[in-house]
Order: sequence, then C-alpha cells, then structure tokens
Amino acid sequence: MRIISLNAFGGHLFDGLMDFVRAEMLQTDIFCFQEMLDSPDGAFTSHGARANLYRELQTALPEFQSFFALTQEHFDETMTISENVNAGLAMFVRHTLAVDNARGHFIYQHLNSFVPNDFLTFPGHMHALQLNNGNRTLSIYSIHGASEPGNKLDCPHRLAQSQKILNFVHSTPGEKIIMGDFNLLPNTQSIRMFSEQGFRNLIAEFSITTTRGSMMHQLHPQYGPHWQEFADYAFTSPGINVINFSVPDVPASDHLPLILEFSV
Repeated sequence: MRIISLNAFGGHLFDGLMDFVRAEMLQTDIFCFQEMLDSPDGAFTSHGARANLYRELQTALPEFQSFFALTQEHFDETMTISENVNAGLAMFVRHTLAVDNARGHFIYQHLNSFVPNDFLTFPGHMHALQLNNGNRTLSIYSIHGASEPGNKLDCPHRLAQSQKILNFVHSTPGEKIIMGDFNLLPNTQSIRMFSEQGFRNLIAEFSITTTRGSMMHQLHPQYGPHWQEFADYAFTSPGINVINFSVPDVPASDHLPLILEFSV
C-alpha cells in the first residue's frame, strides 16, 4: 500500500498541489491532508487560500472516498472579515479499501476554540481512520499539532498533546501509522516520546534532512536559510513492513509530502 501525508497549506499553491495529486493518485491508496479548507459557498480565494479546496479535491479524486474532520468553523486567517470557510483535516481513501471508522479527535484545545489573531488558541486535531485489511485492522492517524509557540520546542501543552495522541493510538486496534504536521523540531521530548513507546521514527531512520523544502524558503524568506527545517513526521508500529519512505521537494505547499510504501 501507499500513503501520502501533506500539509496542503490551504491551497495557497493550488496549481502545484493539484498537479502533485494528479501525478500521484494512480499509485496512491490514501491521502492525508492537514490545513484543509471547505466552503458551502463554492470556490473562491480567501486571502490567498482556496476556500473550497476539499470539494475540488473530491472532484479530482473520483476513485476515492473522502472524509473531513472539522477543526474550526468560519475560519479566516486574518480575521478581517467573516467568511463561510471551515478549516480541518481530510483523508481520501481508495474505494477498494474498506473503512470501518473515521473520526476527528482533538489533541489540543477544542472545536471552534480559535480566538481571532491568537493562534495559541487554534485547535490541535487528529484524524483517525481504521481500515479492515482482510483479517487485520490497520489504523491511520493524520496529525495537525499546535502551531504555537512558534519556536516548535517543548512546552507543557505540546508534551500533553503527544501523550494524548499516544493514549488514543494505544486504545485503538491493529497496526498503526501516525503521520502529519506535528509543528515540532526533532530534538524535542514531544517527538522522542513516540520512539520511547515503540514506534519507528521514519524521518530519523531514513535520514531526512528537511520536511519544509525549497518552497518554504521562497514563500517565507524572512526566516532565512535552514530555519526550522522540520515540522512533519511519520511513525509506524513494529508490524508495519516499510518498503520505502521519501520526502520529495515538490512545489505543492510550504511543507513537503511524506510518502510511505508499506505492507502489513
């Protein structure tokens, strides 16, 4: 099987994102997206983001089931006007796979906790999905962790967030894959906790040097070179046979996609 995790950056790089998805969809079984937007008002641009990105991806991926985990309603990045845009996480799963359960689980704050202009209040969210893989269950978790403080270092709520993820993961069945934008640097205890509890850290194991890539530096030159090269991680339980793991530098987002090929 093949799974891709990507922070979609709200569709700010819409053409590059759609080119990437179309190039990968025939060989991919599951897409996990963070920073996904959806609007019942149709497609329009909201401060550079694509307000109807989720439904546009549904159109582009007709062979996939789609699942949306709502994080924040009426979300406008600048909060200068009120717009009918919902923020969340999304998964697209090939129709040939049997989905037993898909749900969101808050790991920091709660639904609609965002206070305008204060991203310390923006919810951290996990999208959890269970697949019935023959006689075995495969559980997949897409993470979008708390973005503040901006230093991406340990703090009490980030340590608690990692423990909430692990508690939830351990309570669910089958082999496990945890992927997404954790908003953490590699040398934090909040990341080490996953290895300490028996998960393989594929970013470390495959000697990945960045999950932000060249577009990050083009889009955000104010941060300078080599600033916070990591935010995204992939962890697997011992029963996951990792065939290949890569993080290609593609112009689809200010994050890079995590691509995992595996068997169970």
